[in-house]
Amino acid sequence: MIGWTLGCVLFIILLFFLYMLFLAFQTNVHTHSLLIDEWTEEKQFHVFFIADIHRRKVSEKLIQRLLGKVDVVIIGGDLTEKGVPLNRTNDNIKQLTRLGSTCYVFGNNDREVGEQNLRNILYSNGVHILENSSLHFEKSNFSVRIVGINDGFAGNVKIIEAFKEVKETDVLIFTTHAPTYFNHAKKISKPHLLLAGHLHGGQIRLGPFGIYEKGSYREKENSAELISNGYGTTAVPLRLGAKSECHLITIRGRH
Repeated sequence: MIGWTLGCVLFIILLFFLYMLFLAFQTNVHTHSLLIDEWTEEKQFHVFFIADIHRRKVSEKLIQRLLGKVDVVIIGGDLTEKGVPLNRTNDNIKQLTRLGSTCYVFGNNDREVGEQNLRNILYSNGVHILENSSLHFEKSNFSVRIVGINDGFAGNVKIIEAFKEVKETDVLIFTTHAPTYFNHAKKISKPHLLLAGHLHGGQIRLGPFGIYEKGSYREKENSAELISNGYGTTAVPLRLGAKSECHLITIRGRH
């Protein structure tokens, strides 16, 4: 009887771990719509945001789902980590750049594979590395400026320098690996969209409780803040209560 009970308990535990493994490798694309006062209704700009890929492979299914729907891809750091083969990272970048122009900011784990190795992959695939800098992105009769900062864990953040080319009339996207820099950006400028990852939503949560806050999309006055649970995992390939995710955000005119 004791052996049967123990076997049942172990079987339930195994099923539970398999469920967490399943959640870690889901491909969930969340769609968001941000209305801004500066644009008229016909103006739209589509941003695909993905952060914390780590050891995962970007699936062909994900790319096929998004082809033709994206104006710019923004990678919010932790594209890779120690032990991830460079060819896997290169393949992931090749997949993402199929969707459109691609921007990237460093995360705290990225340099573990060798900074120059990673830079070579990004440069060879035409990715724009935003290191305390910005990119002016034009589309027909309007434009968007994307501002990105370096990885704060490396102590290389120069946020004032990142915003130096920003004009008051810019429709502005700010991206950083860690969301702690949202408040810094808002003291300098007025971004319409702020993007970050890093926290994984706590990755494994027990109900409302987790190491970090669960990811969220929060609309403010003429702006929005997105903190993603992330696409991959770190330490263990398991999730609970904080599903894997990436995001398609449409900025559109209110009037």
